[in-house]
Amino acid sequence: MAAVGSMNVPPYRQRFHLRIASIMHTWEPGTNTNAGATIDTAADPIEVFRRAWGTYRKVIRENYMFHREISAAQRKILDTVPGAVDVLDLGCGDASQIGEMFDAGKIGTYYGCDLSSHALDEARHHLEPLGKRARLLCRDMLSVLRESPGEHFDVVYSSYAMHHLPQEEKQEFFHECRRVLRRNGMLILADIMREEGETLTDYFDRYIERMDTDWVMLSMNERNSIQEHIRSCDFPEPPSLLKSMAAQAGFRDSQNLEKQTWHQAWRFGA
Repeated sequence: MAAVGSMNVPPYRQRFHLRIASIMHTWEPGTNTNAGATIDTAADPIEVFRRAWGTYRKVIRENYMFHREISAAQRKILDTVPGAVDVLDLGCGDASQIGEMFDAGKIGTYYGCDLSSHALDEARHHLEPLGKRARLLCRDMLSVLRESPGEHFDVVYSSYAMHHLPQEEKQEFFHECRRVLRRNGMLILADIMREEGETLTDYFDRYIERMDTDWVMLSMNERNSIQEHIRSCDFPEPPSLLKSMAAQAGFRDSQNLEKQTWHQAWRFGA
């Protein structure tokens, strides 16, 4: 899997780079995220994390959502891919996990999108080792997928973002991911997933009960804010349904990489 370079780029990719450059944020180390850049902004539906980004960082630091185990499992499969890869990161947040999953030299180009401009400000620092190979876009992930050319990326990655989509948009997500992936590329999906046979109401009750018991480093107000977000914004599906959606979209195979309670990582092969 080869990176897209500046030389000998096919015409349709040149058009993509020109189009994406008009809305993508490219940055130089040490510059302000908004300096000299045009960013399409949109309202952030995950408002609780934009208002209190520190809370989410605390969740990651305390490993309440098993980011460490999931990142290690994802890195293990990504290390088997030869050469540099072109990566599309959907719902990239602050991109703090990218360095745990990839060596800087493993990435040919990196495109990350998120609805939170504050998260992208944080991502700028985490992506400094990539220099101009990294570009950030403040837009929703389905719009970015729809506007991306076919067979352009080696890896599409999404972490704890897709469960916010309603079911019909999840199916579109899989179709668009398959379309933009090159042959033998892969979709790496880390997300909340319901247990098989578990209703959404049961999931809410059990997850929140576990949170009240285990997430002890968060204040009551922080837990209440996250719980409100979960009940109003989360629509996790069981793995069997996601596998079915992926197969319908044309993915060849699926592989469970890690499972920690409701937190799972899967690879879907293009």
